[in-house]
Order: sequence, then structure tokens, then C-alpha cells
Amino acid sequence: MFLNIKIKEARIEKKMTQQQLADELTLLNRKTSNTAIANWESGLNSPDVNTLELICKILNKDGNYFFDTQTFEDSFSLNIIQSKYGLHSTELLEDYNKLNEYGKQKANENVKDLTKITEYTEKKEKLSEQKTT
Repeated sequence: MFLNIKIKEARIEKKMTQQQLADELTLLNRKTSNTAIANWESGLNSPDVNTLELICKILNKDGNYFFDTQTFEDSFSLNIIQSKYGLHSTELLEDYNKLNEYGKQKANENVKDLTKITEYTEKKEKLSEQKTT
């Protein structure tokens, strides 16, 4: 599982808002905003190691909760996927991976059907741009 998801899960488990976590970090001399927390949880960026250590303390989690060998590989893959296909692509991939083989087959069929409809594809946007120029 990805670091951003683990941070959010641990915060919610502790019944804290993003603002409350930011306030707790600030009390520990790590000035943080709720926007920074939101960015961590959405995967836009990650806390530094010292901040993550404080997050572990606040949320009563061992560092291993946030990091395992798969997390590093996943984070690297996540960054590549997001940079190439956009932020929402990772959410789709996570949902897709929850499906069984039959569900994956159906999802693939649905995506193929959607790509044939110009309303849902980039082809329509390119055609519209060409008409206006």
C-alpha cells in the first residue's frame, strides 16, 4: 500500500482531522498546514523523514506501518504512473487491482467500449481544436 494511503488510514483510525494532525505537528515544532497533510494524503508529495517520525509518534504507529519493501516499490511505480498518466490513474489502478479476474475482464471490456465513444476520448477534443483553427 502507498505511503499516502497509510498516512490517511492512520489519521482516520486515530479519529483526527487533517487540521488536528497539522496542529499536533506544529506543537512538536514542525509547522505544518492542513493543506500539506492533504497533499501528502493525495500523493502530491510526501513528508520528510523527520516529519514522518513525528507522525508515527502522534498516530501511535511504528515506522514499519508506513514502510515495507513493497511500499518503496509501489511509491516508485506510483510516481511513474502519475507522471505519465495523471493523478487519477493510480486510483483507477488501485480499484482495478481489487477486482477478481472476471471483474478485470469486464472492466477491460467497458474501457474498450468507452474509448469508441468520441465524447469520452481525447480524439473529440483534438477534433474540436482543429475545427476552431
